[in-house]
Amino acid sequence: MKSPISVLKVVIFVFAVLAVCAFGQAGYAETLARITVDNAEHSSRDAVVSAALEGISAKQLAGGVKLMKITDSGKKPVVSQVEPGSPPRLWWVMSGNTPPGSKVVYELLEGARRTTGAIKVTKNDKFLDIQAHGRKVLRYNHAPVPPPEGKDPLYTRSAFIHPLWSPKGAVLTNIHPADHIHHLGIWMPWTHTKFEGKEVDFWNLARGQGTVRFVKFLSTTSGPVFGGFKAEHEHVALQTARGEKVVLRETWDVRVYNTGRANKDSWLIDFVSRQTCVADSPLHQDKYRYGGFGFRAAAEWTGDRSAYLTSEGKTGEDGHATRARWCDTSGQIGKDWQGITFYSHPENFQHPEPMRIWPTNMKQVFFNWAPSQAGDWEMKPGVEHVFRYRLYVHEGKVNVDRVEQVWDNYAKPPKVTLEKPGGRSERIALFDGTDFKHWTSGSDKPVEWVIQGDTMTIKPRSGNILTKQKFRDFKMHLEFKTPLMPPNVKGQGRGNSGVYIQQRYEIQILDSYGLELQKNDCASIYRFRAPDKNVCKKPNEWQEYDIIFQAARFDGKGPDAKKTDNVRITLRHNGVLVHDDVEVPNKTGAGQPEGPEDGQIKLQNHGNEVSFRNIWIEPL
Repeated sequence: MKSPISVLKVVIFVFAVLAVCAFGQAGYAETLARITVDNAEHSSRDAVVSAALEGISAKQLAGGVKLMKITDSGKKPVVSQVEPGSPPRLWWVMSGNTPPGSKVVYELLEGARRTTGAIKVTKNDKFLDIQAHGRKVLRYNHAPVPPPEGKDPLYTRSAFIHPLWSPKGAVLTNIHPADHIHHLGIWMPWTHTKFEGKEVDFWNLARGQGTVRFVKFLSTTSGPVFGGFKAEHEHVALQTARGEKVVLRETWDVRVYNTGRANKDSWLIDFVSRQTCVADSPLHQDKYRYGGFGFRAAAEWTGDRSAYLTSEGKTGEDGHATRARWCDTSGQIGKDWQGITFYSHPENFQHPEPMRIWPTNMKQVFFNWAPSQAGDWEMKPGVEHVFRYRLYVHEGKVNVDRVEQVWDNYAKPPKVTLEKPGGRSERIALFDGTDFKHWTSGSDKPVEWVIQGDTMTIKPRSGNILTKQKFRDFKMHLEFKTPLMPPNVKGQGRGNSGVYIQQRYEIQILDSYGLELQKNDCASIYRFRAPDKNVCKKPNEWQEYDIIFQAARFDGKGPDAKKTDNVRITLRHNGVLVHDDVEVPNKTGAGQPEGPEDGQIKLQNHGNEVSFRNIWIEPL
């Protein structure tokens, strides 16, 4: 029989082992970042927020992450979701009411936390459904849907949303109504357009001039915070001189958020359409009363059982052809009222956007964001147009205070900052409009470029400029403006410059507005890779580059060093991702040979008066 002392030693040993194990489980959950949400301007309730996970590696994210809210009573777990990308983004809902002026602090830890897929996406060979907590939210029809029997087959169409359900399960959309067979729940064709000199109507299908077709799914996502899909569409002119021709290539990005308790009586849905003219000729949009994002409401929403209200206080009596930040449509099905508030993002073309609202004598409910009401406009080849909308689907009649709160969260989201352990790297203002203290001509000569106001402009034949400091991994922001060149100046003579990273890898600067981009055009990794999209602005308009650069890795130093990993470059041009973590195997163009040493940033003088401002860099 063991003595009491021996038993006590065993007990102490067991508790010590358990303590070590417990500490190990927590201790190895590395803190990846500290995230602060500054809710400075307005109150929020169940606001959707996100943070770019810059500087956090894919390896660190591979095992999952935990988000913990820091409160006076300790740390509380928060449901979160990582969206792949470069950089990845962390999404979560700031649950409950957050007053203005408050700051909410979180810690992001390594290690997966068990969460349920609250927003679930399923699809078959005809349609895709999105559900929230087991309740249907919306259906996207990717297979062609024929019209009612006896109607013209030209009405057959794919690529639209129907049904859209309310949280209680009422169907809020309508398709193929007798008064407008071509209406299809939620859809987005253009109406009065001209292509190659001929009228093309993509909306009124029975005219046989145009249609919109589903092409393929680009992705589907289910998750604890959001779920949705990306789908590619083509807008087709049916009667060109050479038969059918694809005029616009469009991507829909639709996602439904898990807004927690709000899911009991509302949905929050984001809708983004990206459209690019892929033909050789532009698509001309005529001024007209409707065309674009459209909604046809349930047949039950009629007469006194329906209502409109805009952010400017307009109704069905006087709302048509006015502009607004949002418009609420609502109606009664059975004993219950339901509604949808449609929001136009502040960055949208023609925001606050004009609207097509059916007057009360139309009896049914139809709503349309209609930018063409404001005048003629053109979609040039290769230029992307982005239309962003939010839908707040709610039970009951409109609550203006709540609708305005959703608007504030959408248009002016809380400021989110991310700080990695050890503090953020110092951000260096390479040029703030003051002087050239961070730059050199590469010789004893002073920099001869011209500073005026907050801008520096290339002086032709005065040479390149280089940063005095050398850099390895970093993120960098700069703004540039190409000059308007005479029409007879073509190609590489049109506002040419470049950002030479480490003097080895060039990001091209050029006037490439409206062009089909090649490997030597604006935003290209010079002579290696063209950008994914053309988002160039016109000459004399300021543009932005946001670069994330990971240097090549070498085993050893000096000329005998062996390269183990290639350079990786991510580039956002005017806020649009055009190079997504691209691997670059060697130096580009006239760049210097690769090597293990850090390098300077060079801005190229190619003889054109390109201007720059607001240049900063942050080592990673």
